[in-house]
Amino acid sequence: MNHSSSNQKYIPLDHTGDIRLKVLGKSLPELFIHAAYALFDTITQADKIDAQLSEQIMVSGIDTEELLVNWLSELNYLFVTEGKVFNKFEIERFKGTELSAMAIGEKFNAHKHPLRTEIKAVTFHDLQIKKVGDHWETNIVFDI
Repeated sequence: MNHSSSNQKYIPLDHTGDIRLKVLGKSLPELFIHAAYALFDTITQADKIDAQLSEQIMVSGIDTEELLVNWLSELNYLFVTEGKVFNKFEIERFKGTELSAMAIGEKFNAHKHPLRTEIKAVTFHDLQIKKVGDHWETNIVFDI
């Protein structure tokens, strides 16, 4: 597996009973975009999602780690409560503790979107955002 591939968004890692991913990004905003893509690629096949609706999302956290968990939790909440799935994310404003973005996608359709896994929660387990060389990375664990 080539970890330096420029188009690689995330890498699945072995984890019993949960889903654990390593997410990569050239910048912190890109890391957040790739984490969101990984969330929806875990739920369904993200590349099958079309751009039919957009949702403004604003979250905050006490630090970057909490901001990431709140961002992913908000996106998962929109799937669970409103059946919305997204695969494109445009971050409009990013500070270490605040984020506003546009999520672009469509309503979930079981005929079009194979349901892979329902995520109960985004956890803080093993969560540490760090800069490694010229990119950022973090591990994320989804409780399933």
